Amino acid sequence: MSRIGILGGTFDPVHIAHLMLADFACRELSLDKVLLMPTGESPHKEEGRLTPLKDRLAMLSLAAEENPLLELSLFEVEAQEKSYTYRTAERLHDRFPDDDFYFIMGGDSLGYFDHWVHPEIIAKYLHLAVTIRGEMDEKAARKQAEFLREKFDADISFFSLPSMEISSTMIRERIKQEKSIHYLVPERVLEYIENKGLYRA
Repeated sequence: MSRIGILGGTFDPVHIAHLMLADFACRELSLDKVLLMPTGESPHKEEGRLTPLKDRLAMLSLAAEENPLLELSLFEVEAQEKSYTYRTAERLHDRFPDDDFYFIMGGDSLGYFDHWVHPEIIAKYLHLAVTIRGEMDEKAARKQAEFLREKFDADISFFSLPSMEISSTMIRERIKQEKSIHYLVPERVLEYIENKGLYRA
């Protein structure tokens, strides 16, 4: 039986905060590894506005190669349907019934978890690995965790992470404005972005 973390998202592009989140979760929760699982067809974002999948996968692969605890997963991409967490949870359980999966998320997401699509299914098959960051109200997050434990019998673990105000949106904007993104993304990802001319206005 393995303890496996899942960090999902569009990763457009992957950046240092993504990698720190995955690494801290892995080490603090004693996970065997963390899967960087890019969204297949996102129900929340227009596909045409995203950088081509092949480029996002290439950047993720380069980033994951630098840390033996991280692994690129095409699990949602290969599903070829809109990516909802509950569907991923069901498929992971069906394919790997002996493994424990930890869904990595921010404390802000925990606040509206009960409004996600089928939270009861997610809580049935996935542990929730929650980080408290920056100005977040830790007391409120832990109170919400108790509510979710009672309502969905959710298994919730907290771990700490230094606050980093880095986002893919901010990185894309800096590139458009011809500003440096050194140290915001892994060096090999930076080289890929520059070589491919991604995110330029």
